[in-house]
Amino acid sequence: MKRAVFFVLFLLVSLFSISQNLVINAGFENWEKSTRPVGWTTVQNCLKDSLYIHSGLYSCRHDGGTKYLGQTITVIPGKHYMFSFFYKTVITGTGNGCRIWCYWKDLNGNNLTDILTDDILRPSKYLKSDTWQQFSADFSAPVGSASIYLEVRTYTNSTSYFDDFVFETDGTTGFREDKVPEIKIYPNPVSDFVTICIKSKIESIILQNLSGITLWSAAHPCSESVIVPVSGLPGGTYIISIHTSGKMITRKIIINR
Repeated sequence: MKRAVFFVLFLLVSLFSISQNLVINAGFENWEKSTRPVGWTTVQNCLKDSLYIHSGLYSCRHDGGTKYLGQTITVIPGKHYMFSFFYKTVITGTGNGCRIWCYWKDLNGNNLTDILTDDILRPSKYLKSDTWQQFSADFSAPVGSASIYLEVRTYTNSTSYFDDFVFETDGTTGFREDKVPEIKIYPNPVSDFVTICIKSKIESIILQNLSGITLWSAAHPCSESVIVPVSGLPGGTYIISIHTSGKMITRKIIINR
């Protein structure tokens, strides 16, 4: 009996260690004062709010113009990470809402450039929603990285409410197709056309080379299946970014010639 109990406890501890939220005070439940949540090192115009919450007792009300909220988390190069949070925005006039603006850092704290993830960490798209929505993204830490600086920004004429941040690893390395089981990209390797099927509604798709140059892009509102032409491209490795509502999924494809 004792062995069985020990085995169950071992499995629970192992599961926890495999997938653990690395964000400090992820749900904004702990505050040094009403304008400073515990664990967040960059705090501008963040107010303790109990009116609009996704879970728990509090969220962060973030008033824009442009204002930042962030913290730094240690990472291991090559490991796969998942990043998500819930947001709600109040927009007046021409306000843009909010978005993430993150950087990989080396051991000396210098920003790193990584073609596979730069568009995910610093996207051109803003986030706006008058109801709670979840932003999520998945990526691998690049070679030379020691940490990631996670930051959200709220812009002029906008107020954001943030809650329930998650940054976790599953302990594996490289891009994991099975972390997003609803997506299929085939054939891969490809020669003429690659098909993308996903259960979410695709908003747009971008195809880039490893230098970050966009070679093909298109908007596909409400589509769940898209065919991307690649017959005119030389052989090699390319990056496909699939944008859905509040999420960007990045995958590598190989063109054979």
